[in-house]
Amino acid sequence: MAELSGLTIAINAGDNTEVLDFYTLVFDRGPDTAPLDDFLEWEVCRGTWLQISTGHDRPGANNARVRFECDDIDSASARLHEAGVPLGEVVTVPDVVAFLNFSDNWGNALGFYQLLTPRRTLSEEDRREQEREFEARRREAEGEQAEAAGPEAADDDRLPPVPDDGSVPGQTGPTGPGGSTPSH
Repeated sequence: MAELSGLTIAINAGDNTEVLDFYTLVFDRGPDTAPLDDFLEWEVCRGTWLQISTGHDRPGANNARVRFECDDIDSASARLHEAGVPLGEVVTVPDVVAFLNFSDNWGNALGFYQLLTPRRTLSEEDRREQEREFEARRREAEGEQAEAAGPEAADDDRLPPVPDDGSVPGQTGPTGPGGSTPSH
C-alpha cells in the first residue's frame, strides 16, 4: 500500500448559509475552499479536510462521529456554549485525552479532543517488528488450537455430523469391507 498523505471526511448538511455560519463558529474561521456552490471545505489540520456537501433534505443520517483535535478544549467548549450550541460534558481520561461531543444542526455527530500527553507514533522499524510479533503469535495460537483439537480437528461444525453407524454422509454404493452398504 502506498503511504497515505491526507484524509478527507465528507458529511452532508442542510442550508448552505446555516452550514457556513455553524462551521465558521466551530473552526473560528471561514472555509479554506468552496469549489462548488453547495460544497465547503476546511483544512482542519495539515492534510486533513472536512468536506461538507450542503442542501440535503435528510442530512446527518450517518453514524460516524468526527472529532477535531484542539489545543484548549475549554476554549473550544466556551466558544460553542456562548453561541448556544448544545454540548455534552467534557470527559477526561487522565493523562491521555479530554473530549467533548456535540452535533451540528443537521445531526452529524462531532466533537473536539485535546491530547493531554504527546501522541506516540511508531517508527517504520517498530511497526514492522510489531507486525512480525503479531504474525508469530497468530501462527503459535493456530498451532495450539490444532494440537488441542486432536484427531477430531477435522470435524467442522459447519458440516453435517458423521453418523455413528460408520457410514459416510453423502456416499452411495458399497462402503464397507466386501462392498457391503450399511443399512439405515
